[in-house]
Amino acid sequence: MKIIDEGLKRKGLKDAPASKLAVGNMSLIKNMRAGRVPSFENVDKLFKVLGINHTYSFDDDLPSPPPKVPLLGYIAAGGDEYPDDTSVTYIPDNGSTDEVDLPPGTFIRMRGFLFCLEVKGKSMLPVYDDGDRLYMYKDDPGRANLDNLVGHYCAITLESGDAYIKRLRRPDSGVFGEWNLESLNPVWPVMANQRLSDCLPVRHVTYKITI
Repeated sequence: MKIIDEGLKRKGLKDAPASKLAVGNMSLIKNMRAGRVPSFENVDKLFKVLGINHTYSFDDDLPSPPPKVPLLGYIAAGGDEYPDDTSVTYIPDNGSTDEVDLPPGTFIRMRGFLFCLEVKGKSMLPVYDDGDRLYMYKDDPGRANLDNLVGHYCAITLESGDAYIKRLRRPDSGVFGEWNLESLNPVWPVMANQRLSDCLPVRHVTYKITI
């Protein structure tokens, strides 16, 4: 509503006339102020009337830089020479100043909760390769129940502090609180019966392009 109010001010329009111009009736903005959720089509029509583009800025503004999210470091997916992972620990709130582009399809309003890790290694081929960027949410609700993440690709931190990108599996031991961590590249064995301190599912990926 803040961006709509600014658009109304810039165009010198009131709620009802702007609604009429957009959708043919005068109640669109009134209903929005009352808490009703409009259709995307109606919002799109209203934005066109008010000169608002889909990056939530105005058509007559200078282009704003693309949104960024913090790149907090690297996460291990196996070295090239031996079938062993050398972990690269990351801390989700380490204050890194490195940034990368927001991945396609991400809600701009959620970018403050999103961070990125870059893959190092080959153990997750063919899904993830060295240099691919994985995006996760710091407070992802999936971490509350790891049973729901079985079979998912996750950024996993062990109790030792080591961090890996693996597919979460149920443990061979059957012991509560232990998990198997699966690599996709068959050269790398399963990391069996591991105890975790954190597990965040990968929600977005941008793949390194090799020319």
